[in-house]
Parts: sequence; C-alpha cells; structure tokens
Amino acid sequence: MNKFLSKLPVIAGVVFCLWVGIQLVLLLLYWDMPNHDDALAYQELAQECVDRGTWYPDVQNAHDTFIFGPGYVNLLVLFHHLFGTFYVVRLLNFILNILMLVEVFVLAHRLFDKNTAYLAAILYMLTFSNLYLPIAMLTDLPFTFLLLTALLLCMEKKILPVLVAGILIAVANWFRPLAFVFLFVLLLYFLINKRVWKYYAALVLPLLLTVFLIGQSAKARTGYFVYQAVSGGYNLAMSSFDGANGLVNFSGFGDSTTYIYLKRPVAFDYMECDCYLKEGAIRWIRENPGKYLSQIPVKLAALYCEDTWTERVKPDMGFRVVLEKARNDKMALVEVGAVLFLKSLVYYGLLLLFVYYLWTNRRTLIRREHVFLLIPLFGTAVTLLFVITSRYHYPYMFLITVYAAAGFICFLNKNIKGKMR
Repeated sequence: MNKFLSKLPVIAGVVFCLWVGIQLVLLLLYWDMPNHDDALAYQELAQECVDRGTWYPDVQNAHDTFIFGPGYVNLLVLFHHLFGTFYVVRLLNFILNILMLVEVFVLAHRLFDKNTAYLAAILYMLTFSNLYLPIAMLTDLPFTFLLLTALLLCMEKKILPVLVAGILIAVANWFRPLAFVFLFVLLLYFLINKRVWKYYAALVLPLLLTVFLIGQSAKARTGYFVYQAVSGGYNLAMSSFDGANGLVNFSGFGDSTTYIYLKRPVAFDYMECDCYLKEGAIRWIRENPGKYLSQIPVKLAALYCEDTWTERVKPDMGFRVVLEKARNDKMALVEVGAVLFLKSLVYYGLLLLFVYYLWTNRRTLIRREHVFLLIPLFGTAVTLLFVITSRYHYPYMFLITVYAAAGFICFLNKNIKGKMR
C-alpha cells in the first residue's frame, strides 16, 4: 500500500494535465454552443436586461411566472457589459472548476491527511460530470464554489475569513436558494468547536447586510424586496398534484382541471403566483399525504441515479430529447441506459466508497469531525421536498468525494491488516 500511496502525487499530476487539456478542447468545441432549458432561460433573461439597460429582475419581469437564478442572470448581464458576450462565463467555469479541485484537496487534507487529499483530487477529476462543467451555463458550479470557499474560510480561527464567508454565503443564495443548509451546518460547526460569539456575528452580520443590499436594489427597480429566487411555489406544485411523480413536470400548469393551471397571460405577478401555488400545493399535500410521500423513493433514486448532467447541456443531448427519440425503440432505450451507466461508473464508485466510509465509521459518526456530513444529509432532505433532476446532487458531491477518498483509505488499511493476520 505504501508504494501505491507514494505514487499518488505523480498520478494526480498526470491526471490533472489530461483533465485540463480535455476541458480546454471542450471549451473550444462548445464555446458558442446554443443553450437550451435552464441555460437558455438565463441567457434570454440576461439579454432582455441588457436590451433594457437594467438588472434582473426589473419592473418588466413583474408578470413572469417566477424569478429564478437572479444572481446568475446578473452575472451574465455583467459579463455582457464587460466583454460583449455571455459565453465568457464558460471561461469562468473552467477557472472555477480548477479552483474547486484545489479546494477539495485542501478540505480533504484538513479533515484527514495528504494521501486522502490526493485521492480526493484524483476522484474529482475522474468524475464524468466534472469534465464537462466548463460548458454548462448553469448556477450549479458558481453556487457550490462559493459555499465550499465559505466552508474553508469558516475553518480558519480568524475573524476576517469568517466575515468574507458570510458575504459568500449570501451571494451563493442569490444564485440558488439552498445556502441556508450550509449556513446551519457552519453555525453548528462553530458551536461544536466552542467558537466565541464574535465568530457567529462575523458570519451572520455581513450575510444579512449583503441580503439587505441585494434585496433593496431589486425593490428600487420592482417594488418588491427580491433577494433570491421566487420559485418555491412553482417547484413545490410540480410535486403536488394528481399527475405528479416527483420529477420535473410542466404538464399540470397547462391542464385546466388542476389547481396549478396558469392561464396565459398569467393574471398574477410573480409574488402572487408563488403564494397561490404554494398555498395550493400545501393544501394538496394535506389532502394527499400518501401520494406525496410515495414520491420520495422515486425522487431519491432520480437524484442520485446518474452523473452525466453537464454533458446534457450539449445540443440534442437533453434527457427529454434523448428519451423522446428512443421512446418506441427498446434497444435504443437499453443503449441510452448502458451509456449513462458506463459514463457514471466513477460516480457510482464514489457513492459506494462514501457509504463504506459511513458504515466503517458508524460508531463515531456523531463526533465533531463528521459534522460536515450533515450537509449532504440535510441538503438531500430539503431537495426531496420539491421536484428532482439528477444535477441537483452536485452541491453535495465535493463532500461525498472527500469522504469517499477517506473510505478508500479505510478499505486499503483494512485489507492490509487482513493480509498481515
């Protein structure tokens, strides 16, 4: 085992060169690739703001069905002002992906040791979705990068890094409204490590100030204090009507027999629409708890079933497009499943090693060094309340990767001890 571990830095270096090279090739191939689905929606919203000389949301968005990814849309607007194009965000993705790799290494080193850090870095680079991340014009990468950076800053025993972490968490939540899971666990981390009150204040006060400034800026344009996405009702409603199965489903909004039916043009503004859908969804859940809870296994399976979501941003690679083409062809469906499986092999290995680590260390999971395991646990639980697509597992993968690397070390150590006996 010592020989293998001693070669990890060299292996990591070789894999890194290949990994960076492939990403650069993908950037060149898909630099001006047309967007679709959420990426196209972000681009169109940003283009409208550029054309109007404003920021997102503004008063013209009042009767949109929902507001989503405001931080990311405004990032695209900013890039268009600076560079005259949205596509430069793909270069940012490339940089952030490399920085994520470095931070995964640092986190694994802090939580465990250098061998685990090298293994975590190698596993990160071998994961299929992390290869295509630069071309995905989506919120996932910047959102997760901001939160991982905030987590590392909160591990410092100094006030200034924690101040910065508070701002980063607020900005991350502006991109995507799930940062409160990380905030809760970081506050718990402070409590377990007996940090004094100054650390709590240093984290929370800059966060609240950033939220206030962003929300007030939107209020000046729209009349509403909009700090994060206003889409909770829409996403909850997709899981909370008779035809729901827990997956992304837009059909109910055009079906006049459902409570979530939205006439066109929408009579509500986005705040009223969100309240209307949220109240209706909660009412349906109270009346149909069994139907709602029965979706949980399907949602959990869909959330972690495969890991090719970054490649599916390519033209004609979206799930709905691929499945529609193969709908009446059993062999084509088998081929789609086989390809997804093969591309996700490293990802499945990560999940197995993660579970192995949890099982091997099951008697010590309540110790303070395992507090960050609550992030994928709580994050998954919150995500399951709404509709599911497989890319929603990405914000938890950096931690799953770190603990999977530790699981691999545990396996090697146990195997060596077994042979020695």
